[in-house]
Amino acid sequence: MNSYILILVADILLAATLAFQKKYQAKVGATLKTSLVYSIISGIFSSAIFLFINNFSLRVTWFSAFMAMLFSVVLVIYVFAGFRIMEQGNVSIYTLFLMSGGMIVPYIYGVLFLNESLTLVRIIGLFLIIGAIVVANFTRDKINTEQLVLCIVVFLLNGLASVISKAHQVSAASRVVSSSDFVFLVMISKIFVSILALLLKRDKETTDEKLIVHFKPVVLIIFFAAAADGTSYMLQLMGAVNLPATVLYPLVTGGTIVLSSLVDFVIYKEKLSVKQCIGTVIAFIGTFMFL
Repeated sequence: MNSYILILVADILLAATLAFQKKYQAKVGATLKTSLVYSIISGIFSSAIFLFINNFSLRVTWFSAFMAMLFSVVLVIYVFAGFRIMEQGNVSIYTLFLMSGGMIVPYIYGVLFLNESLTLVRIIGLFLIIGAIVVANFTRDKINTEQLVLCIVVFLLNGLASVISKAHQVSAASRVVSSSDFVFLVMISKIFVSILALLLKRDKETTDEKLIVHFKPVVLIIFFAAAADGTSYMLQLMGAVNLPATVLYPLVTGGTIVLSSLVDFVIYKEKLSVKQCIGTVIAFIGTFMFL
């Protein structure tokens, strides 16, 4: 039972992370520059957190470093896409695509390339989650094509990030590099990639007034986001000791989808349509078909 409590707290903290990201986006906007600044500062805080979790030790291989760099590129891109989605829509839609992609894509990868089992119940779960995405987005209002494209990008990129992580975990390198080692490498890589992208982006728009005006409160927001995200991951690692992956990831996915919808409604007062509520419930049921 304690493992389930740990995962519940991890879900709450993941929802909190997304809420802090929304708060950041609301304060400084959703430009490429503001998303890169977020990635840099959160990377600094997160790497410190994971270094602490790892008892200030680090093991690395060339393969792990390469996979971490690849992971970080994907991460930086979908964080920017996520800010754009939250600017145009709400946290619950972003979370629905983000978490669903992070579960469905690596599952398909596992079936196709790792000889993992494909059961009828899980196939039904896949279709339920896909159906939930369709129901949640096809409302009476005119569909925002840009938002839909960004949501699909987030779905695929977070799925790709999960595939990269999974590929690393099933490789020989994982016997040397632990999960916390790998996440630390990802955070360091994210800082490097974001700084490089900022340098390459140099143009006439060299300042961002909102970012300058709100810099101090923004750094605090990013700190809380990184702390919530890092603690959530640590709790997931602790829960994973007694829970199989087939139970852990559906609990994380389904729980975060539901809790993020509540955050949307309670904290940001963003009204959810009936179809979005139905889609959230269907996605929650679909994730539990993987148990």
